[in-house]
Amino acid sequence: MTSAPTRMQWRDRARDLAVVVGGCGLDLVGFSQVFSGAEAFPAWVAGYAAAGFVALFWRRRAPRVVFAVMWLHAVIAAVAIPSYGPVVGLMIALFAVANRSSRAAGIWALALSLVPTVILTAGEVAGSPPELVLSVLVASLTLLSLVNAGAWSLGRWARAHHERLDLLERQRRREAQDALAAERARIARDLHDIVSHSVGVMTLQAAGARRVLAAGKQDRAAQALADIEGAGTQAMTELRRMLGVLRVDGRPDDDGSGDADEPETQPRVGLDELEPLVQRVLAAGVPARVVRHGRPRALDLGADLTAYRIVQEALTNVLKHADVGVPTVVELRWGGSELELSITNDAPTGPVEPRPASGYGLIGLHERVAAVGGHFAAGPLPDGGFRVAATLPAAVPAPAVATAERA
Repeated sequence: MTSAPTRMQWRDRARDLAVVVGGCGLDLVGFSQVFSGAEAFPAWVAGYAAAGFVALFWRRRAPRVVFAVMWLHAVIAAVAIPSYGPVVGLMIALFAVANRSSRAAGIWALALSLVPTVILTAGEVAGSPPELVLSVLVASLTLLSLVNAGAWSLGRWARAHHERLDLLERQRRREAQDALAAERARIARDLHDIVSHSVGVMTLQAAGARRVLAAGKQDRAAQALADIEGAGTQAMTELRRMLGVLRVDGRPDDDGSGDADEPETQPRVGLDELEPLVQRVLAAGVPARVVRHGRPRALDLGADLTAYRIVQEALTNVLKHADVGVPTVVELRWGGSELELSITNDAPTGPVEPRPASGYGLIGLHERVAAVGGHFAAGPLPDGGFRVAATLPAAVPAPAVATAERA
């Protein structure tokens, strides 16, 4: 049981029908005596022309077979039908061979196209006055040869163009895979920080619990054990999230370099570091400001880091793709159980010097947000600006803080 044709298949069929009908009509109008008025044009000649053009429906699947059919169709007409000299059908078939077959097959097809060209030229010369024989010979050979050579050249150019597009697409996919692998390596390093922090907290709390137990302070020991449980639970949550993103084929830091040598006490970045980040962008010339709404809530370490990275990447993109002086707003809107984060910049006021960019930073952000159970979106605005937005899950309420705006 075959499936119904897709929209693309219907479009290809409509295009093929247009090529067949249009080519046949052009061939009859331009290279036959259908409108000469000298005598009645035989209807069977039009039928013969249409029968040959039907083969063009299969020019993509079997270009060489279709060329052979159209070549035979043209030769028979050039020899046996004085009122019809087919040209367009052979030209389309020659294009298909040059486009979809090897270079050698295309050259053979171009050489074979000279046969009907010579026969048609001989017929034109035979019917010309003696004083015009040379002119008709040169004009006919030149015109028909240029038509065939043009079709062949266009076919070869189309083939080379498609090959370049395929190569670029393969390169784009490979670069995207490399970018995602690099982002997974960064996520793994972040995971190392999270786990190290949690284990460090648990170790300190365990040591404290041992000391207070020895001193008989049961209430403080219970609090320390609760803190240890919370740190372990958070670490396990981060592990489950991150391991869902990392795959075996994306192993980071196989050479053992990097995080293993970094100090365990290195401070982590998060929304607490948002103001210094914005200040650095302000110093670079971008009038950025932070706007907060609602009651802040605590974020998991992974979500907190992701929020910081989102703002960092978005502001970096403003510096790259917008211009100094473009107003930018970083907005944090706290809801009941989530944080809505957005970074919006206005359209540049003038021409912007192009800077190298791969666009894979946004791909990495999408994966980061998905890893912590959030949603991510980015795209241009109707007025020419750009907006990066994410929704991140929040945890427990933090102490109330008044709504603030800072420039």
